[in-house]
Amino acid sequence: MPLTASLAALLLVQAVAPEHFFVGRTEGEGRVNMALSGSHGVRARGIGRIEQSGALVLDQIVEEEGKPARRLTWRLVRSGANRLTGTLTGAEGPVNGVVTGNVLHLSYRSSLGPWVEQWITMHPGGRSASNRMTFRRFGFGVATMEEVIRRVD
Repeated sequence: MPLTASLAALLLVQAVAPEHFFVGRTEGEGRVNMALSGSHGVRARGIGRIEQSGALVLDQIVEEEGKPARRLTWRLVRSGANRLTGTLTGAEGPVNGVVTGNVLHLSYRSSLGPWVEQWITMHPGGRSASNRMTFRRFGFGVATMEEVIRRVD
């Protein structure tokens, strides 16, 4: 029995571990919407690699309109079949992740205060992904970001 195109695409996306999406060069572009203060653009460029230990190391430069560019370094490692844990410059404490199908859900506390959650959804073909972030303070949403990330090489 032949697979439908959408099922085949889903199986292709699931066959690639989400952390491998970030190996090589990636670029992201999106918008941050801040409660009570409007929205602004954001761009990110990253270079990722897998270390011998299996950890993903992703070096990023993030540029937000009206702010100086900042460097971030992610280090994520598998801590189970569908779990990741790691560190991020600009985060207090660990970054925790769960992989469900083609979605990587990350959560951590920003050193600036808000609790951050990210849902990175891999698109069929493995060349792009959607990133939705929420920022919360005292349980209230203070900002969201919607971004499209694409593999450059």
